[in-house]
Amino acid sequence: MKLRFHSIWKVIPVPVISVAQMPGRLVGLCLGPMVLVRDDYANDWPTIVHELTHCKQFWRGLGLVHLVRYYASRSYRLRAEVEAFRAELAICSASERPQRLKDSARALATSYSLGLDTEACRLLLGSRHAFAHGSWTRTTSNLFAKSVPSALPARSGYSRRTWERRRRVRG
Repeated sequence: MKLRFHSIWKVIPVPVISVAQMPGRLVGLCLGPMVLVRDDYANDWPTIVHELTHCKQFWRGLGLVHLVRYYASRSYRLRAEVEAFRAELAICSASERPQRLKDSARALATSYSLGLDTEACRLLLGSRHAFAHGSWTRTTSNLFAKSVPSALPARSGYSRRTWERRRRVRG
């Protein structure tokens, strides 16, 4: 076990502890104000940046409030993970980036219970504009609608106003 310190926002020290084993396929885990990383990833700077981004989110999201939102809301978890994976991809060298994008999209699709397929995750991670200027809801709702089967019947195309108008005419 090794202990290193990194800082976020050039002010807040974050202890990064490398451990021999982690549960499942985990390579890194942010535990609020600290990070655990598997020994073989302790020198992988993009992985460290990914976890440090989660530490920033923890402090920005008011600690415990962030953790509750992360585990309770699929859209909040998606937003947090996309931000962290994008920070990871931004740090990679240009030659490493395509493979890291592929691995990140697969991890995002399979490890976070988001209900998205790998291609949708790749598009989210690769697109610079998916989250800009209020398009977050529109972008993610389209991805969820296309990639997650619904038990609800498809919309008939009627707006509420049209439906009420037809109902009044009938009866």
